Amino acid sequence: MIKCRWSYLMLLIFIVPVMYGCASTHVSTLPAYKTARPQLAVVPYGIKKELNQFKIRPWKYIVIHHTASDSGDAASIGKYHKEKRGWVNGLGYDFLIGNGNGSRDGQIEVGSRWNKQIDGAHAGNSEYNKHGIGICLVGNFDTDRPTNRQITSLLHLIDYLQKRCNINKDNVIMHKTFRKTVCPGKHFPYDMLLARLK
Repeated sequence: MIKCRWSYLMLLIFIVPVMYGCASTHVSTLPAYKTARPQLAVVPYGIKKELNQFKIRPWKYIVIHHTASDSGDAASIGKYHKEKRGWVNGLGYDFLIGNGNGSRDGQIEVGSRWNKQIDGAHAGNSEYNKHGIGICLVGNFDTDRPTNRQITSLLHLIDYLQKRCNINKDNVIMHKTFRKTVCPGKHFPYDMLLARLK
């Protein structure tokens, strides 16, 4: 009698679910950036201490860019901005997020403009250089997409800046929002990003 009940129990626990689809294949409807394993942001140790160490000026916007190059880091792009573009303060952005080709994938690099709380040189527009925090992701998103780690780090950084600077998600914009450019590229997942912001 016990053996018979145990057989029925095994049938109910293991066989019936398989018959009704638990093991069936299906096409995932999850967003493209949802991964099976959580991707951790590569945030340098003590970055919040660095971000919190001074009084910030009034900021109105967060402006997202791409480098339109396959590689780079804050030092190399800062050198290019200083030597080729003639920007005395170097790196035009406040933050740079690496893709693994120059700096680590998802690594947030804090630029000297943020540390000094001075105008950016990223927008090509005085309003957005003065009042917009420039965040640039390394990569060309006209031909490729940001990495999962870059998006995770970007969300982490934007969330922090929204709280610290009291910036509404409506003011998290792309460079092409106000200037005739493709930046940050046609494959940048802006709608997905906005959907995940508060």
